[in-house]
Amino acid sequence: MSYKKGYYKPVSLQQKFNQMVLQNNWWKTDQPVVVAVSTGIDSMTLLYLLEHLDQCSPQIIVAYVDHCLREQSKRETVFIQQYCSDHHLKLVQAVWNRKQHPQHGIEAAAREFRYRFFRRVLKENQATVLLTAHHGDDLAETMLMKLVRGGQIESLIGIAEQRPTSFGSVVRPLLHFSKKEIHQFASSVHIKWFEDETNRDLTIQRNRFRHQIVPKMKQENPRMLKHFVDYSKQLKTLIEVNQELMRPTAEEILSSFKPGRQLTLSRKLMTSYSDDVQISLVKFLIEKKLKIQNIPLNQFEEIHRLMTNTAKPQGTLSLPNGWLFIKSYQKLTIVKKVDNHVIKPKNDEQFMVILDRWYSLKDGSRFGVFTTKILGNYKITTFHLSEKDFPLIIRHWRNGDRLRLKNGGHQKVSRVLINAKIPQEDRLDTNVLMTSQDEILAVPGLKSAFFSENLGKVFYLIEDKKQSTSERKGIDNE
Repeated sequence: MSYKKGYYKPVSLQQKFNQMVLQNNWWKTDQPVVVAVSTGIDSMTLLYLLEHLDQCSPQIIVAYVDHCLREQSKRETVFIQQYCSDHHLKLVQAVWNRKQHPQHGIEAAAREFRYRFFRRVLKENQATVLLTAHHGDDLAETMLMKLVRGGQIESLIGIAEQRPTSFGSVVRPLLHFSKKEIHQFASSVHIKWFEDETNRDLTIQRNRFRHQIVPKMKQENPRMLKHFVDYSKQLKTLIEVNQELMRPTAEEILSSFKPGRQLTLSRKLMTSYSDDVQISLVKFLIEKKLKIQNIPLNQFEEIHRLMTNTAKPQGTLSLPNGWLFIKSYQKLTIVKKVDNHVIKPKNDEQFMVILDRWYSLKDGSRFGVFTTKILGNYKITTFHLSEKDFPLIIRHWRNGDRLRLKNGGHQKVSRVLINAKIPQEDRLDTNVLMTSQDEILAVPGLKSAFFSENLGKVFYLIEDKKQSTSERKGIDNE
């Protein structure tokens, strides 16, 4: 074709590709990169473009998987072997045997097999860049499918041009090109490829979007693919900026953090923010701090409802992969569940109290029953006890335990724990002080019973409070 004076020859796809590689600096000259090749038109075109770079040419390592899903896969394997031999390219291949195919979810299983293989190839070749041949049409199809399917806003990014991973990064250099551009270029330079016959199967959702929906959208606006790429980049930027701004606030409300195990938040600080910020903070901490993924949006809303429900001071929600969200008054905890069952306290555990001796509680406070008063800033309760009341016993509290009140009535120990806002998990270790006649004298650190009788000898329950009893974990014998 000739061009008249004043007109310019159109820039070829190869030239655009060369320019993008230089601008983005995805790799350096002679740096090893792994290229995922399927023998389809997209990956074979990517391979051609890489081989014909005029600058910044990498060391190409072709990674190919025979999925054993099609009859022609054997011919494809022979073809890529011959191609790499002729072009002096290193080829690493894997076979996903039919006996490894699952009954259901074969597409997801195939992807998992591929990327496990790619990670191995990268490691063995000391490479940190994986190239895939996703293009603009793939991005539009993915974004539309995600929009129809529903889910987290992050999923609408679709396919990122560059994505960091544990091994380095995944780069999609063809994302700015359409399928049509790739096809025209491949035909013009006589690239050979294999067509996957399943690409025409309209029982597959992606194919319905590819052949029925996206073409109509292109008719409405031929620049539609560019807009999808732009929207994807804008959304990715907005999410990253939001997370960066969220980080200091998340650190502020974080009380404690054990990587991979649990984190604890201040409910008071959390609920000082608007509802939307609260949900965003919880989402940020769960996904970025604890690395818990795939939590549906409705679960974040459930967490928020429990967190802000003043009529329910305690509660637990199950999260994916054995995680729990626990609300306990002003403390919010996200913790990895160790077992699938709750270990109940051994209610028969008890021991005899030795007079004139301190016993420590796990919150740092202590108590003891003494025959004489001790000077100091202590809480002192006086009891008149007879010989039949001894020995005094310490044991775990039980349902039905009651304290005698000044008005002649009784109060359940369970109510004492609720009023004191003792977290549910800490109540299991709460102890009571009782006589040998099973009369409850006190819940050490919390409340004592009232006795009007002045029969027997005087004894003193002395309590030395060091910390808030709401954090009490149990009792230790000093």
